[in-house]
Amino acid sequence: MLRRLSLIGPVVLMLASCAGEAAPPPAPYTVALDQAIEDALARREIPGAAVVVVEGDRVSYSRGHGKADLETGRPMTDSTPIVIGSTSKPITGLAVLRLVQQNAVALDTPIARYIPEVRFADPRAETMTLRHLLTNRSGLPVGFSGPAYQRPSIVDDGALERLVGTMAAEPLLFAPGEGYAYSNRGWALAGYVVQRVSGLSIETFLSREVFAPLGMTSTTLEFWTVPNLTTGYRDGYRTRNHPGLPSVARDYGPSGMVVSTARDMARLLVAMLNDGRTEDGRQFLTPELIREALRGQAPAESELGGPTHYGLGWEVDSSFGALTVKKAGSVSTMVTFWVILPERRTAVGFAFNREDYGSIPLVGSVLSIVAGGEAMPVAPWSGTPPAIPAPVGISGAALDRWAGRYDTRFGYTSFTRQGDSLVTDFEGVDSRLVATSDSTFVIDSDIVKHAGRVFTFRRRGAATVVSIDKDSLGVRMAP
Repeated sequence: MLRRLSLIGPVVLMLASCAGEAAPPPAPYTVALDQAIEDALARREIPGAAVVVVEGDRVSYSRGHGKADLETGRPMTDSTPIVIGSTSKPITGLAVLRLVQQNAVALDTPIARYIPEVRFADPRAETMTLRHLLTNRSGLPVGFSGPAYQRPSIVDDGALERLVGTMAAEPLLFAPGEGYAYSNRGWALAGYVVQRVSGLSIETFLSREVFAPLGMTSTTLEFWTVPNLTTGYRDGYRTRNHPGLPSVARDYGPSGMVVSTARDMARLLVAMLNDGRTEDGRQFLTPELIREALRGQAPAESELGGPTHYGLGWEVDSSFGALTVKKAGSVSTMVTFWVILPERRTAVGFAFNREDYGSIPLVGSVLSIVAGGEAMPVAPWSGTPPAIPAPVGISGAALDRWAGRYDTRFGYTSFTRQGDSLVTDFEGVDSRLVATSDSTFVIDSDIVKHAGRVFTFRRRGAATVVSIDKDSLGVRMAP
């Protein structure tokens, strides 16, 4: 779900164990793929990964490597459940397209027709359509999932509805269709439309209308019900793997909270690569709707960096040497990545239990080996913690001025005074902040993604806001 997702291992991991399921026959490149994946995990010191390859209408490779949990030694397999993050977005797109196929909705009809009970404060929202939501052109703010979940708080059937009420009260960033902003809130709203039109919870609709027809028997949006999830880890400087909960919340379910397995991921990729025809030969969606999902429709910024176009939940460009349709997802401690090369009739999926941008070359390596080429090298880990400046003494009143809970692109983030400093639960991790002025602070942490990040507080009219590394504005919430 994160916006800048570590595409480290892209893919389609999905959930509970598929005991007794027959493994696909070994492909001629199986040994080479095994070696390339295991070498990449060793070089980057990543606990585990699962990788699937689809060629034509069959799964030619589906294996796990390394550990799903370092403490217990539980192995990672292609049936190990994992939270897939923002690769859930194409799945929510498929849910919308199921309703399109049933003539229950249309992509270019204003959503106000389907959810008349939602009153947007910004009158420009009257023109917002499902296509705007599925291409990140709605104008809704970015949004995020919130802190790492606690199971007792998950069984809240009204979470999605309340989030929609909150977002409806906020101004849009731009008029629908007149800009691009990767918006988790927009995808949550799309899920809410599915829920209202179908009369089913989004979790139930996905189970009946998407997962079951695709044969994804180990996939669910009810993430709180899944036992034995892989353990997720954060990349550290001194401690290489810090275990941590995934950042998930029910209100943002349609934007990034699906749990699945790599083997189920492959089933979805088969259908996307074959105009909607599933692994067992059934037609999930019409070929026209599948092609519409995979068609680049809006200029966008890729999560891998650089320009791309956005389809209905997918990035569309030529980043892997041919027409490429791809999507990545992350929940801070788990990452998935899917790549479809329609002209080569090939798709690959990756799932990792640690986010690491340095592993991205593994994607190209897998594609090269499948095409009959050589493995591409993945650089070994090397890193030095950033220098943390000496703290500047500031008054307790200055610390109290900035303390509070903020709604940011990285989730609900709290800043709390402890003695003569502030601490934060940024992305679900408690970290100490070092003051470099009376309004600027730096994270002192062993976690690579957090160490050295700069938080700058200021007043903006009646609001108190924080910027993180010069972007990602967050606003302090009411007590």
